[in-house]
Amino acid sequence: MSLIKIGVGALALIVTTLTAEAQNVPAKVSKGQYYGSPPVHQWTGFYGGVNFGYGLAGMTDNLPIAAATLMHGVFGGAQLGYNYQSGAWVYGLEADIQASDISASYTRTLPLVGDLTIGHRVPYFGTFRGRVGYAFTCGCVMAYATAGLAYGSYEPFASAGGITVSRTYTNAALAAGAGVEWMVAERWSTKLEALYFDTGNIGSGLTLPIVGEINARVRSSITRLGLNYHF
Repeated sequence: MSLIKIGVGALALIVTTLTAEAQNVPAKVSKGQYYGSPPVHQWTGFYGGVNFGYGLAGMTDNLPIAAATLMHGVFGGAQLGYNYQSGAWVYGLEADIQASDISASYTRTLPLVGDLTIGHRVPYFGTFRGRVGYAFTCGCVMAYATAGLAYGSYEPFASAGGITVSRTYTNAALAAGAGVEWMVAERWSTKLEALYFDTGNIGSGLTLPIVGEINARVRSSITRLGLNYHF
């Protein structure tokens, strides 16, 4: 009889102890006192998406009627890239292409010529860049620096007396910038990015009567918002 009482007492003690532990587990999990840091999102993998932004392009030329002009406009396009995460550091490559409305034109009246309109536009551009980022503790936010090559189309044009002449040129440039990307859902992220690129001197070969040959240099600064899907 005494053995039965001892067994029942031991069983009651075990049940009471397990019940108390079970009641304490949720509190420990919810407070995060005894468990590891929050899970860090892994940025490793391919991604693709779209972007939209606004750009300014400072253009200097050798024309006697204008020492400089400022092109501006909106653009939009798509990007594709790959990230590899090692600890908090994220390394990647990204390529993008944009359709652009960045342009400017101005008109001057010249002796013997009349109204002369000079214009410049960047119909499209793109970049191929490396990225180095740092993922913060939560894992959902990454700040990064980026650098690489930019390419695109530069199109000067001129019109006088009802005649318009233009040429299209492509020129490579160095590009550099920075951005921040935020994982807003399991496979979706949004980013804010700023880039700067400089084409260097462009010998356009566009020769106009009296004015002569147009040679230009384009320096562009763009800011854009992007949306990416991570595969």
